[in-house]
Amino acid sequence: MTAASSIQNLNKPKDAFEQLEDEEGTRQGFCHIRIQQRTGRKTITTVQGIAPEYDLKKIVRYLKK
Repeated sequence: MTAASSIQNLNKPKDAFEQLEDEEGTRQGFCHIRIQQRTGRKTITTVQGIAPEYDLKKIVRYLKK
């Protein structure tokens, strides 16, 4: 990849919730948990990169405490 093409890629917005291609994927073993505060006590929790054998509902329930 040349420097000019990498600079052009900076202008494209990236969707954080978009499904990644295999070559773009994150390293194995990493998990991203994003908690965004809304109005009052309301929050939005986004979990990404967790293996399917884990129960996401239990993880989110634990994070709410």
